[in-house]
Amino acid sequence: MAPSGSRRRTLLLAAAALAALATTAAGVASAQSAQASPRETVAAIDPSLVAGRGAQLGIVEQEAENAATDGTILPFDTSAYTLSGEASGRQAVKLAPSQYVAFTLTRPANAMTIRYAIPDAPAGGGIDAPLTVSVDNHADGHGNMHPQTITLTSKYSYLYNLYPFTNDPTAGVLHPDWWITECSCVPAATTPPPTVSIPFRPMRFYDEQRILLDKTYRAGDVVRVTVPADTNAAWTVIDLADFQNVEGPAPQPPDSVSVTAFGADRRGIRDSADAFDRAILAAKLSDKKVYIPAGTFQVNRHIILDDVTVEGSGSWWSIVRGHQVTLDSPAPDGSVHTGVGVYGKYAADGGSRNVHLSNFAIEGDVRERIDTDQVNGIGGALSDSTIDGLYIQHTKVGIWLDGPMDT
Repeated sequence: MAPSGSRRRTLLLAAAALAALATTAAGVASAQSAQASPRETVAAIDPSLVAGRGAQLGIVEQEAENAATDGTILPFDTSAYTLSGEASGRQAVKLAPSQYVAFTLTRPANAMTIRYAIPDAPAGGGIDAPLTVSVDNHADGHGNMHPQTITLTSKYSYLYNLYPFTNDPTAGVLHPDWWITECSCVPAATTPPPTVSIPFRPMRFYDEQRILLDKTYRAGDVVRVTVPADTNAAWTVIDLADFQNVEGPAPQPPDSVSVTAFGADRRGIRDSADAFDRAILAAKLSDKKVYIPAGTFQVNRHIILDDVTVEGSGSWWSIVRGHQVTLDSPAPDGSVHTGVGVYGKYAADGGSRNVHLSNFAIEGDVRERIDTDQVNGIGGALSDSTIDGLYIQHTKVGIWLDGPMDT
């Protein structure tokens, strides 16, 4: 006898529930097996979903939550002001002292970039803390003989509170006359006044650190990041690692002038801004390119470009780095600080054209948000220009262009 309509619905619902349970169990088993096997991702999703789209960067990315670890995998969470909510795949791995994350290489690599977080200082301003990077290239668990201990920092990682934000984790609500979600109220107009958690609305937790390994390792080798037992950081969170097989420094191209020929200091001890200016002027007068060789060059202001090509030897090798500088008085554009940046002329001054930048890094020193400050990696107006292969870090934004411009 055929089942009644209500019984048929019950059977169908039970079958669906069993199928869902089986699917869930399979998903849990898959997630558990992923802990022991390497898994490439692109922005935390399967690379096959974005195949053929976007720039090809030569980077192989692995999420820490998919790697082997004895740390704690933070639960998936999209809530604002949380370490999970700011993580790439909305999960990350939290390490206590002596704990590790181990990434199994899927392709040859000699360099990696780690996205991480460590605590702020109690009064703000950040801390520095160690992390050890080693490679087991024999799959025997012993690692290599020359592990590197690198320095992580949270000096660039924390902002708090309401706009325009603050670096002070102890500050109360900056605008008590604004409505806030924490109490669904206007604090200044509420009796009794609401209590909010301090620090209030912490955000921007993660930073990146690049590391060149001692040689090129093969697929199957294991790169392990370990928090030293004597670290001063209460915790270290690893979000992901990007692996690359970086080529050596590119040689100086023909028909170019090197910034070192005009006094630039590749050791980063002396300020090289004026030497860059002299090299740029010489290149324009002789219709040549400007070459930035391997080295770290200290530049603490904007380098203004127009109708010139500037090439480095690679973004891992040619590094233009600067300190943030407080101005004696505000600049005409409203800035109260300056710092390293490659700029075209502003649109109001006619803008710049035919500027081509490639294969170097810009590393700034911006630790607070001041909207009027022109402390971006690249700025000004750049018409008919190209930007290729640059790595930009610790500037207010990477690229903030003035307009109007042509393409």
